[in-house]
Amino acid sequence: METNEPHRLPSLVRVRVVPPAAAGWRELERVSWLTPYEAETIGEDARRGGPGTRLEVTVPGGASDERLAAVRSLFAWLATKGIDVIVRQSDQP
Repeated sequence: METNEPHRLPSLVRVRVVPPAAAGWRELERVSWLTPYEAETIGEDARRGGPGTRLEVTVPGGASDERLAAVRSLFAWLATKGIDVIVRQSDQP
């Protein structure tokens, strides 16, 4: 099965992982190229925080609805782990 998902992903994202206070570690922030490998790393960082963790993904302004949907789809599996995923556009392109 061939997929065009990597082509629909925005190239650059700002990511913030906010764990619950009980996790014992601070939030993690980074700006990176959103490749499938990097998405896996981001997802594992969020999962490590456990239930109650929040993953915030900010894509550049002007991203299409298709690209936003692709990012949401990429991290949808985290909801089954009790992690809240927020995907939004930046005010800046």
